[in-house]
Amino acid sequence: MTTTIELSEKQKEIVFAENGPIYVKASAGSGKTRVLTKRVRYLLGKTNKKVLALTFTNKAGDEIEERLKDIPEIEKRVFVGTFHKFCKTMLENHGNLIGLAKMPHLFEDETDRLELVEQAIKQTPSYAGKYKTQDKKEQKNFRYRVLNFISKVKRELIADSEFEQHTDDENIVLLYQNYQDILRAQNAIDFDDLLLLAYSLLVNHPKTAALYRRSFFAICIDEAQDLNNAQYQLLLALANDEFTNIMMVGDPNQSIYHFNGSSPDYMDKQFIRDFKPVIVELNENYRSSIAVLSAANKIIPNAEYIAETVKEGLFEINHLEDEEAEAQWVIDKIKELIASKTHDDIEGEITCEKIAVLARTKYVFNKLEAQLNEANLPFYYKMTPGAIRFESDLMNIFDLALRVRLNPQDSLHKGRLLKRLNIKTVRNFSLEVVIPQVTDELNKKLIKLVIELDDDGSNIKKALERFRDDLSIEDENEKNMIFHDINELLKHWHNYAKKTDNKSLHQFKNAMALGQTHPLTQHAGITLSTVHTMKGQEFDIVFVIGMDDETFPDYRAVRSRGIEMTQEKNNLYVALTRAKRFLYVTWPQKRMMPWGDYKTRKISRFLKVFND
Repeated sequence: MTTTIELSEKQKEIVFAENGPIYVKASAGSGKTRVLTKRVRYLLGKTNKKVLALTFTNKAGDEIEERLKDIPEIEKRVFVGTFHKFCKTMLENHGNLIGLAKMPHLFEDETDRLELVEQAIKQTPSYAGKYKTQDKKEQKNFRYRVLNFISKVKRELIADSEFEQHTDDENIVLLYQNYQDILRAQNAIDFDDLLLLAYSLLVNHPKTAALYRRSFFAICIDEAQDLNNAQYQLLLALANDEFTNIMMVGDPNQSIYHFNGSSPDYMDKQFIRDFKPVIVELNENYRSSIAVLSAANKIIPNAEYIAETVKEGLFEINHLEDEEAEAQWVIDKIKELIASKTHDDIEGEITCEKIAVLARTKYVFNKLEAQLNEANLPFYYKMTPGAIRFESDLMNIFDLALRVRLNPQDSLHKGRLLKRLNIKTVRNFSLEVVIPQVTDELNKKLIKLVIELDDDGSNIKKALERFRDDLSIEDENEKNMIFHDINELLKHWHNYAKKTDNKSLHQFKNAMALGQTHPLTQHAGITLSTVHTMKGQEFDIVFVIGMDDETFPDYRAVRSRGIEMTQEKNNLYVALTRAKRFLYVTWPQKRMMPWGDYKTRKISRFLKVFND
């Protein structure tokens, strides 16, 4: 038994490479992020300067931070985050050099940006008349065309003088300019502006770029196949032909953000041309074990390539008497694995966080959840990640009121707030002026709450909890939604507050917009998840429970047949390949029905291939 997995020779070549440009051409499952993290750890041992680790998702950034958290004062020694997060930090610190008196508000939502496009159309007389004559479908398509052009201009850093080379519609050029004017008038920027403004800062203020070069000892970029032009040009502006201690890690075959203007060519061609890096190919598969991939290939033959797979792993199918026995078997196995502490196939100590239990539908977890509580084993339900979206009308009003409280120039959300409150117009708009015109007492109380929030958010928790606990609504469904919305928002605040010393409601809203406060990333314990929610996620140890026929595949798919059954088989394939090392599949021979009768069950028709 060992507590860590040794590095392979190829991995050592990358981790302990001399300073200078490195391109790690990595295939799926080769441990890209692990190697990058080990490299960062090694570099920190050689310098007192910081290391810049850039990612493309908050999830990847969280994973790197988690692996480095044992290093003293790690937050001061490494900047980990997305390009957008890095650019936001630069603008917060040096935005005054390019005319930003304070950090603008972020318009992150596509719906908001499309509405700004429509405002720009109405303010462009040469096109507004034609737009009015179009039907709704034509108008919608045109708005998207304009928004795509705006994004393309910013992501590709197209100069004003070159606009006409990228569109034959001069109206779109005018709309771009009006769109930007509307944003500026509302003290706002969109996501693409973060990159554009940061690039402008570095190019036009070389002393600031030099300051960053001196601050960082090395730059490491994860998933570099997803670079777009603005991101790559930002890197060039930062390096300025002087800084070469850069590592890019990526797989040219896994580029998934083409719609955002990304291309593996920035990593695979331009980085090679501009920096002449050492190139190392990493093609060993550490993602899934031979046992797991062999099982998955029984479900859908030849879907996974096993040749370069390194770890043996384990796969088992077990049938139990009923759901109670199935749940007990899973708990006993989890306790056994945790008690063993280590295994040669698994990196580090075996903990609850390395274990997931999957099922076709959430109700399958009922017995297991009860027994997990009884066994005092920590667990949580994984839900679909994403930006917070309020379900209740009341909390949508709260969100709009908070936006205009924080940014009085935000005419877009002012209009939406007044519409929600059934108020036609307000002179000299402010929330205080709006209150007397609000007819609904609950809405009035909520807007007063927003006005009374401290700028640093110090009273947001108490204010919302008091509002929630005093809530008096006859409609229990609506009341339930409001409770859920408030609790969810408070989780976001908690995650923001514990990471930040100088708190502010303004920074909180921007952090939420960038996905940095999502509570789902903070959960600990065994993960319980439906198969649909687990796409793209992997765990060392996975249990797939409830594999009786007409549970998985679902009975509705069995009746429909055709494409529904094909999708069910794909779902099972996804479920099995969420396991990196150990895979346990279980099914009960009988189930208790809601009306109290037991019903005999058969093994899933998909699993019969293992008896052939």
